[in-house]
Amino acid sequence: MKNAMLFCIALLFSVGANAATLNLSTVVSLGGATQSIDLNNNSTVLAGGTVSSSGVWTSLFEVTTDVDTPVKVEWSFNPTSSLSSAQLAFGLLTSPGGGYVVGGPTNYNITGDFVFTAILTAGSFFGVDIFNATSDVLKYDLSISAVPVPAALWLFAPALMGLFGLRRQARKMTVA
Repeated sequence: MKNAMLFCIALLFSVGANAATLNLSTVVSLGGATQSIDLNNNSTVLAGGTVSSSGVWTSLFEVTTDVDTPVKVEWSFNPTSSLSSAQLAFGLLTSPGGGYVVGGPTNYNITGDFVFTAILTAGSFFGVDIFNATSDVLKYDLSISAVPVPAALWLFAPALMGLFGLRRQARKMTVA
């Protein structure tokens, strides 16, 4: 029994939960908005941009992944500027390079920092579009990160094994 328990614990530590590799690219930027992407970390991709003049602007990004994975999408802007109105749209694209959104995007009205979660399918192209944005000059950041498997999942299995072991030991004592 002890050997089996040690084997299971060693197996749990040897199996790692690798985060998905995310790829983000810029598609279009209009109305004085400029975009940039920081690809230093494969599981978290950061994009940013600036809006150089007051008025209406649009910024569209495209994201793909190598495995199905849940992601957290965060958008923020510098608080010293005003953002009168904006919409953030997220959806599955029909083709790379800014294709149409399948079934219509999920739209969010935003006037400040914003966070939501979604599930990306491997090999598909998803669009993150900030549009109808009206603001003064500002700097914005977009962060898309893979949500890791919680450590609690890896700790739950040994706890269950221990409970089954206690139950088995109690059953042996009642028989004896």
